[in-house]
Amino acid sequence: MNKSYYTKAVWTSIWILVMLIVPTYLEACPGCKNLDDPINKGFNWSILFMMAMPFTVFGLVGGTVYLHWNGYRLSVIGSRLKKNMLRIRNLLN
Repeated sequence: MNKSYYTKAVWTSIWILVMLIVPTYLEACPGCKNLDDPINKGFNWSILFMMAMPFTVFGLVGGTVYLHWNGYRLSVIGSRLKKNMLRIRNLLN
C-alpha cells in the first residue's frame, strides 16, 4: 500500500476523534439553557425571523421577476379576481 493511503487513514481517524470529542464540550448558544426567560424567547424569535428573511426577500423578488417575465400584469390578475368575486357574489344571491 502506498503512503497516501496511510495519510488519508490517519487524517480520517483524527477527524473522527475530533468530531466525537468536541461536541461534548460545546453548547449551541447561551440562550438555549433557560428557554423560560422572556429575553431568551425573544432571542429565539429574532433568530427565526433572521433565518426567514432571505427566503422572503428572494421569494418576492423571484415572484416579481417571474410575473414580469411571463407578461402578467397586476391589472390582469386583478380583473380575473374581480370576475371571480362577481361570479361568486351572483351565485350566492
